[in-house]
Amino acid sequence: MTRSRHLILIILIALFSLSAWGQLPHADWKTIETAHFRFHFPAEYEAWTRLAAERMESIRARLIEDIGYAPPQKVDVLVMDPMSQANGSAWPFLDNARMVLWTSPPGPESVIGNYADWIELLTVHEQAHLVHLLRPSRNPMQRLLSRVLPLGPIGVRAPRWVSEGYATVLEGDFTGSGRPNSAIRASILRKWAQAGALPSYGQMASDSRTFMGMSMAYLMGSAYLEWLRDREGPESLPNLWSRLTARQVRSFDAAFIGVYGDSPSALYDRFVAELTHSALQIEQVQRPFIREGDLWQTYSWATGEPSVSADGKRLVTVIRHREQPERMVILSTGENAEAEERWQEQMSRILERDPEDVAAVRRQPLARKPLDELHGRDRSEHFLTPRWIGDGRSILFGRFEPDFEGQLHPDLYRWTPGKGIERLTFGAGVRDADPAPDGSWAVAVRNRFGMSQIVKVELSTGAITEITPPAISPIYDSPRISPDGTQIVFVRHGELAWRLVVRDLTSGAERILHPASGELSDGEYSVAQPAWSVDGDFIYATLLRQGFMDLARISVESGDFERITTMRGAALAAAPSDDGVYFLSLENDGLDIRFLDAGSQPGASFEIPQTAWPLAGRTEPRTVVPFEVAELEPARDYGAGRQEASFLFGGSHSPSNDMFEIGMRMGDVIGRTNVLFLGSLGGGRGFEGGAIAGAWRGWPVELNGHVYVSDEKGVSDGQQAGLDRTGAEVGARWNRIWRNKRLEVGSGVLLQSIDGFGVDDEQGSIHLEPEFRGRLGFGSWHMTYGTSAWLETGRTGDDNWQRLIGSGTFGVEAGDTSLVIDYHRGSIDGDASTVDRFEVGGWRPSLLPKSALAARVAVPALDARALTGSEFESQAADLTWGGFPLSAFFERHRAFEEGASAGEWLELAGLRLNVSTDSLPLLGVAGIDLQLGVAQILTGTFEDDTNWWVTMAWRP
Repeated sequence: MTRSRHLILIILIALFSLSAWGQLPHADWKTIETAHFRFHFPAEYEAWTRLAAERMESIRARLIEDIGYAPPQKVDVLVMDPMSQANGSAWPFLDNARMVLWTSPPGPESVIGNYADWIELLTVHEQAHLVHLLRPSRNPMQRLLSRVLPLGPIGVRAPRWVSEGYATVLEGDFTGSGRPNSAIRASILRKWAQAGALPSYGQMASDSRTFMGMSMAYLMGSAYLEWLRDREGPESLPNLWSRLTARQVRSFDAAFIGVYGDSPSALYDRFVAELTHSALQIEQVQRPFIREGDLWQTYSWATGEPSVSADGKRLVTVIRHREQPERMVILSTGENAEAEERWQEQMSRILERDPEDVAAVRRQPLARKPLDELHGRDRSEHFLTPRWIGDGRSILFGRFEPDFEGQLHPDLYRWTPGKGIERLTFGAGVRDADPAPDGSWAVAVRNRFGMSQIVKVELSTGAITEITPPAISPIYDSPRISPDGTQIVFVRHGELAWRLVVRDLTSGAERILHPASGELSDGEYSVAQPAWSVDGDFIYATLLRQGFMDLARISVESGDFERITTMRGAALAAAPSDDGVYFLSLENDGLDIRFLDAGSQPGASFEIPQTAWPLAGRTEPRTVVPFEVAELEPARDYGAGRQEASFLFGGSHSPSNDMFEIGMRMGDVIGRTNVLFLGSLGGGRGFEGGAIAGAWRGWPVELNGHVYVSDEKGVSDGQQAGLDRTGAEVGARWNRIWRNKRLEVGSGVLLQSIDGFGVDDEQGSIHLEPEFRGRLGFGSWHMTYGTSAWLETGRTGDDNWQRLIGSGTFGVEAGDTSLVIDYHRGSIDGDASTVDRFEVGGWRPSLLPKSALAARVAVPALDARALTGSEFESQAADLTWGGFPLSAFFERHRAFEEGASAGEWLELAGLRLNVSTDSLPLLGVAGIDLQLGVAQILTGTFEDDTNWWVTMAWRP
């Protein structure tokens, strides 16, 4: 039996919206097991998983030797691709360690795009986390506490830059590639240092407010740890981990000082000083050779790849912001005459009013007014690689769309300014598309199940045909069609680097463009983001070599490379025109657009200072020892999965309840099964009894069941009273998901015996519960809306009845502030007994299914049954701010008899923290509803009372 999950852990998970983001549990899951790992994967991912699994034991052994600790845990590894993006994660729980591997590979321009083998790089990084962070404390009291919060002292005490930076160091050491050996890390650190914009020590761990700030834990953290290792020796980092886990409990700073002799912040300042000095040395050497083109437009944050129309008069790109939805904008490439005239007029007016004033120096271009623009629906939407179609009347672009089960896939759209957008593919999983000259078809990359290929897409039908077969290796990126439509160029990874390939579309013949002589003939370079010249004689691409990223012009006929820029930062995403080439320029606050005239001189070579590491390439590449490949057993069906147990506790303290729930959750790592065993004790108020509740999610329709025995103790008409329930519910639930919309339908049958409040009968009912939720975006504003219903028919003893509850919700969000208004209305018809009527007040515990308490309008600030009637009405408003689930609320309720006056409202207002999350099987956690609040009763019998409550209930 595993150890319990502490309440604090659950709250943090819910507050920060962590989820298992997995493939759905009803997929055809398989399992491959090795000595220290269990790999779980949908059947389509078996080939990819086998390549990961056959090297994982060797990777683990090598990391143990380097880090100095051998974790005894057997790790569950989940292989999936729920968002069609490159990623992975490690969850170093001491009782149940997890690893998640997403199979989509990154492209060469990505921060993680430098690899000899993507699977190897990903598994080394995530396994490094586990070997590093699973080391327990050697202090007996700390070991005892880890039974409550099952995390090791390194993960708890060390800042994020330590764990992410160290795994990044090891990915570079063991693969010879990765971020430490990439031109991307070198370019970012060099550019930031030259601008005096390297993160402070406090910013390095986590900084979401600056461009690339969240990546600095990896980039700057790894560089700092390498600097510390070079300064104090290779044993210094293992010594640091040993001091952090010692019997003598130490903070991270104290452990660090004991190894390095000074605080981490003080030594970091010295590291920044040395890094800046090195960056300025490189800039001084570069200065005579710098070729960066002209600054055309300045932006902050991650500007999208530009594309120039066939006539050369317009450019389309994507403008991204930290807090605003994206915009796809069309800009004129001509003179910005109107803006220039306005600026000159403004300067003239200023100097006319004050002749002694001095006109402003202008070193940046004036902002261009878009000719047209397309706004994203919300901050989660991303426009991908817009490209002009044919004569320039419309634009082809991609964006991620969910399938009906919530998994994201990139699909293609066409935007025709003035007419709107049209979806071209559905669930195709195609990205980075480039249209043919006649606009009837396009080439694109498709990554599915860990396999990569280039495909042809018919834009009129969305039909897809293969150009290359799907394969784990090679990996393809950035296909582009020649101006005459007969060839494509793309970059292909399969020979330890990214290479430029030209393919004839008729014959299928391919040739790699690689110089036979010169500085690139040794093959130590990669190529990214190719684009054809207007005449088709050349290809422009980003050249990644020795820590620098420049534009190169490559002859299609000879394959010769000519470097045409010398950047202090990096040049990306070339967009050629008749007059020259537009491209993205890496700056410390975002990506600007620059223009290089066609007549510019080529960039020149220069000698890099020997002290340039980590701001340039290593002078001597690391020797890499290949990992051993093990033989694997055949995959087996996942079935119900390996069952894990964890303790649960919950309960309530409120005006109507003083009770404590304790129990156990049994379930598997992908969430196919989830069973709760619950017991409850009350101190004269609340629910006592026991229950078993479970859900099976191995099919597209979820099946659930709930068996219970409950005695609800409370007060009725001033007298102590109770209501015994013994029963069972069986039900099913089905849902469908669209972008920003969700439809969920539940149904069930309830059979129970009830005894109390003058009723001693058998009761049976059947219910249907449809629910719809949606969300609309309007720039930085969003509107949420939804409706749900509860339709139930039942029989209590000899009396038949029907219950109907309807609700609607409407909300407005602006940034981290939201206002949500809810309305509920219910009625019961027929011969309803006392226990069938609506009750306003009280709480719904884990012990009972929702159908057993369908008549209860849960208001934990009120006594149970504060209001009763055959009809009820409720209204509420919640104001939330700061991105935290704490809200100020006002609500009012009334219950009344059919045909009678509705009566007065019972009103209350207060503050509440409300956390609700579905089960998180990856973390071994059941679904939870947690509420903490305080409210004042404003009207009614309990006017001026101030009540507080805390309630916690579990769901399978």
